[in-house]
Amino acid sequence: MMSFLRTTLLFWRTYLPRICLARRTLLVALGCALVPLLAFVLLKFIPHGPSPIEAFLYPSFFIVLSVLVPLAAVISGSAVISEEVDDRTITYLLTRPISRASILVGRWLASATVLVVLLAGSVGALKVVVESQAPGWKKAEPRVVETTNRRGEKRTRTIDREIPAEFLQAMPDGELPDGLFGTMLAATLAGAAVYSALFAALGTFNRHPMIVGLGYAFAVEGFLANLPGTSQQLTVQFYLRSMLVSENPELWKLVAEAQLAEPDTTRAALFALTIILAASLALGSLVISRRQYVLSA
Repeated sequence: MMSFLRTTLLFWRTYLPRICLARRTLLVALGCALVPLLAFVLLKFIPHGPSPIEAFLYPSFFIVLSVLVPLAAVISGSAVISEEVDDRTITYLLTRPISRASILVGRWLASATVLVVLLAGSVGALKVVVESQAPGWKKAEPRVVETTNRRGEKRTRTIDREIPAEFLQAMPDGELPDGLFGTMLAATLAGAAVYSALFAALGTFNRHPMIVGLGYAFAVEGFLANLPGTSQQLTVQFYLRSMLVSENPELWKLVAEAQLAEPDTTRAALFALTIILAASLALGSLVISRRQYVLSA
């Protein structure tokens, strides 16, 4: 056991600088930076745009949790083993007198570490932007616009956006409601860890894990997670969303896509996510320990 831990730590330290300098990490970092930038533009330059609390809720749910987390995990996690296969260095590693499972776990830990840092920075920056812009934000007055149609007839229309009172009253002191940021951060990091483990395991027995991973994350889960009924429980998104709605349900109920018929408790959701993560790594370790990788010319 100690030998396995030492080898795993060695692969983590060796692979960490390599993944930090990889182009795919830069791509993930750019995606993470766009989230707080989008919130800043919406609050600063869009007169009839979202309220501060909406500028946190909607990007964090629709962009971070639903798109950025699985996409970043696919990009990073699928390369854990497949990168060695593509570089034709997998046979060298597998002929060393070390545990094959430690190769997978150590490299996955490095990948997950980078994902956690980038995604935590994205959600943290989103919080800072929203809270910094909240004190000076106020609902724009309705604006009357006069237009002329093809017949030369003049018409007027009023530009206004109805914002629910719950959103307008959510940040009276300019700070996010208690528990909202913490649960969003926890769900984001849990999703990054679980998805990356899932796609890292996929790379041990599939030559094109990124293609399969993208199909699973956005086709299979995208369909099942929004399908009414118990089928939602077959997705990682169900447990991540259960974590969210366990805190501040009065706000999340206004986000229709975040609604779950029977959400799990936070403890149950974390337990299920832990089982998925452990099962993914166990399956990947079993496959890499028994599979013979034959590299084509």
